[in-house]
Amino acid sequence: MADRRPKAEKPVGSGNPNRINRLLTARVKQDYAALTNLVMLSNLGLSSEQTTELRADLNTKKIRMKVVRSRLTLNAFRELGVAEAEKLFNGPTAIIDAEDPVLAAKLAVEFCKKFEKKLVIVGGLLEGKILTSKQVQDLAKSKSKPEMLAEVVLLAKSPGARVAGQLKGPGSRIAGAIKALVEKLEKAGVAAPAEPAAPAEPAKA
Repeated sequence: MADRRPKAEKPVGSGNPNRINRLLTARVKQDYAALTNLVMLSNLGLSSEQTTELRADLNTKKIRMKVVRSRLTLNAFRELGVAEAEKLFNGPTAIIDAEDPVLAAKLAVEFCKKFEKKLVIVGGLLEGKILTSKQVQDLAKSKSKPEMLAEVVLLAKSPGARVAGQLKGPGSRIAGAIKALVEKLEKAGVAAPAEPAAPAEPAKA
């Protein structure tokens, strides 16, 4: 809708498309300056209701997804120094931004299966390096950060680790390091998987 306000009431520069584009590009650069753990999805016909559903699902996982203006975002990525940034944009684009790159990739693959032919993985960025669509899908097969941390905690609580704690010399130092890591992870709220219960002894006749 056209801005019909008198010229005197319009913000300075509001009638200058180039200035507006520069401001929007600067905002995109600010949003994605870290260039870490991004997955790009090409939107091939997702409805507004489906987009809202995706965002709501991601919000529960504290992950952001944003439908971006491809040309402006491409310009911002180029200014941020991403070589061949055009490979990441193929028409209308949505960007998943997560702390855990594996989780972002897993969710992207899950959404593409759920909304078949309406979402396609174009690629991604990991620590500023471009990932192809196949590399994102391969990343989705890896273990996520919480899964790996949980395995470390479980290993540290295993009988072998407790035995090592009784030893002197290098074994005790390793056990001490593991114990310190476990305490750090537990303070961060990372829970270990439950240990399997010991088999019941057969009843005596």
